[in-house]
Amino acid sequence: MTENGPYEATANDPLGLDSGSTRNRELADLRAELVHPYPAENPRLLIDPPVPTADVVNLAPCADKSLLLQTAPDPPASNLPPQRPELRGPWTAWLGNLLVDSAARSWLASATVHAAAVLLLSLLAFTRPQQASLGWLEGTWQQENLAALDLDLNDLDAAAGGQFVVPHNPAQHTAITETSPQHSLTDRAHIDLHTESGKSIVWSPAIEHISRPLTPRGGGMSGRLTQNRRGLALSGGGTEGSEAAVELGLAWLATHQFADGGWRFDLVTCPQCGGACRNSGFVKSTTASTGFALLCFMGAGYTQHEGPYQETVAKGLYYLINKMLLTSFGGDLRDNSIISDEDDGIPLTKKQGDMYSHAIATLALCEAYAMTGDENLAGPAQQAVDFTVHAQHEKGGWRYEPNEPGDTSVTGWQLTALKSASLGQLKVPRAIWYRAAEFLDSVEDERGATYGYKSPSKERRSMSVVGLFSRMLLGWPRDHTPLRKGMARIADQVPHQNNMYFNYYASQALHHMGGSGWQRWNTRMREYLVKSQATSGHERGSWYFQEAWSNNGGRLYTTALSILTLEVYYRYMPMYQEVFVSDAP
Repeated sequence: MTENGPYEATANDPLGLDSGSTRNRELADLRAELVHPYPAENPRLLIDPPVPTADVVNLAPCADKSLLLQTAPDPPASNLPPQRPELRGPWTAWLGNLLVDSAARSWLASATVHAAAVLLLSLLAFTRPQQASLGWLEGTWQQENLAALDLDLNDLDAAAGGQFVVPHNPAQHTAITETSPQHSLTDRAHIDLHTESGKSIVWSPAIEHISRPLTPRGGGMSGRLTQNRRGLALSGGGTEGSEAAVELGLAWLATHQFADGGWRFDLVTCPQCGGACRNSGFVKSTTASTGFALLCFMGAGYTQHEGPYQETVAKGLYYLINKMLLTSFGGDLRDNSIISDEDDGIPLTKKQGDMYSHAIATLALCEAYAMTGDENLAGPAQQAVDFTVHAQHEKGGWRYEPNEPGDTSVTGWQLTALKSASLGQLKVPRAIWYRAAEFLDSVEDERGATYGYKSPSKERRSMSVVGLFSRMLLGWPRDHTPLRKGMARIADQVPHQNNMYFNYYASQALHHMGGSGWQRWNTRMREYLVKSQATSGHERGSWYFQEAWSNNGGRLYTTALSILTLEVYYRYMPMYQEVFVSDAP
């Protein structure tokens, strides 16, 4: 023991470390670690060699502390571990540890390879495609002189016959229900006319492209309002004489209504007529004849709630509702019934006739509902529409029997009925319109300027005007070249004295197009009808023209088409005049 502690420094042992003692051996090992920080068995355990500090060295107190700062001599080169560059900072330390660790090197290599693969795939996925080779298309092109078509719209002159009024509070229609026997069609308060300015329906309101068979255009019924009718007639091409002819025709129809509320083409069986009118028809369908008569009254704005023929219209509507046969597909308005053999004591009834009858009767129910919002009509009208939807052929047309390949004539009536249904906010599936457009594609010629009956044709004038009018309903814009071309040809013709079917459709289509073509046509058509109306006897107020279809429908058929033609000025608002464009399809 010395004054400096239990250890004594000697010349050979300046720190007083005696290898023979345990304490001396521990200090010797510590000194060796300070000089050689890498253990021989694993030289990579340490990254940064520890730096000797005064606190560590003070474990061996001695009299001469300056000796603690001396550095031990380096061991022989053969005994030193591998040297490596000094790493400083946290990122460099982490990178160095990553490089020297074998597992880390494997992970880094794998990550590099995968990153390269992802980069290569992204380059392949986003590489700009090579330009396809070009081919040659040969053909001819002909310039259409659209300026020569001369189909500018007429500006309505409100001063000519009164101010045009559109109601600001159209009727809110109720949900579709079956007809309630507890209420009469005439015992409820009058409901304002639902017009194209009213509540939007479920269709898209902004479809303009010709390839989409839907339309947001007008064509509504607000012109039939009492305060609108006269002004539109006198400013749109009608006269006091044409309006008087309409009233005479309606009076003739009212006189020939049967006690059950319906009308018949066969006038011989009418008690009020008894054969006093010549040219009786023989078609047996009473729903078609009743539908025609009702359309004339409603075209003039007379409904079961308004006008001098409220009871007449109400009885006619009830007749159609009672003739409807409810099926799982909807309400069938073809009224010719076949009663077959009894099945377990129950007579089996089946509808026959053709879809003309169903379409005309459906159109009457839908117009009555759209004009009045009468909740008693909602159910029957929707049922009739549902049957129309069911009866459409898979290729888009309608014909005499349900699901029969279509023809243009029957299809035109069905589309008109569905248009009125949409105005009344009844449910019409969108697919119906797309399929109908496909059918018209199959019977069109000259890119849609002409139409045939069941196949393309340039010679069927009546079918062409029906096809063009149907295209209007389906959304063709007014400036579409085939529409303008086809309507210019129609406008160049004079009214046919032996074809009121053609005259009826031509008047509607040209009225929607407007322009000088409409003006030329209208003057001739209007004067022809006013002058050819019967003015004496029991036939007073009626029309009859000897033509192909008048033998079947007779005087009632030609009278109905003549009245509807003279009502063209206000019956449907022009589809292409901005003041009448609406949210309704």
